[in-house]
Amino acid sequence: MRRRLLDATVAVLDEKGYSGTTTLEVQRRAGVSRGALLHHFASRTELMLAAVDHLAQLRLDEILRLVRTQAPATGRIEWAVRVLWAQHEGPLFGASVAMWLAARADKELLDALLPQERVIGHSIRGVAAELFGPEVSGAEGFADALDIVLDAMRGAAARGVLRTPGSDERLLGLWARLIADRVGQ
Repeated sequence: MRRRLLDATVAVLDEKGYSGTTTLEVQRRAGVSRGALLHHFASRTELMLAAVDHLAQLRLDEILRLVRTQAPATGRIEWAVRVLWAQHEGPLFGASVAMWLAARADKELLDALLPQERVIGHSIRGVAAELFGPEVSGAEGFADALDIVLDAMRGAAARGVLRTPGSDERLLGLWARLIADRVGQ
């Protein structure tokens, strides 16, 4: 039940934005009663934060699975950049952007979102260290390069409707080169 509510919330956030994500729409999508929703989540903000956190954890778990099963012996930086970029496509990123934009005008949401974003950011950096491997992530300059690349990816993904696949490939190459240059590879 809880998972159905969280998945429905993320889907509605991604499709309709924060203002269009009502508890009634989430209930309808999840196929649950008002009482069932309130049993699991006391407020709309709590529901939305839990949904983003839930999806972030699923995505982080998927990255770790890829590291354990598909990490290449060569070309690791390029592969890792592609895996990170893939995380900016789909409902997690859309839901996150909707929440970030809404938080600009909603102090309650902002106050709740900031600590969650810090935790998610810390988790992303930890997973990225595994994604790139110890040789790269242990190098001086990696943390700064990762911050630059993650911020650039967020910006590029946010303007997604204006991108073309060719521009994505160019950016992926630039990001991989930036990390390789910063870590001396």
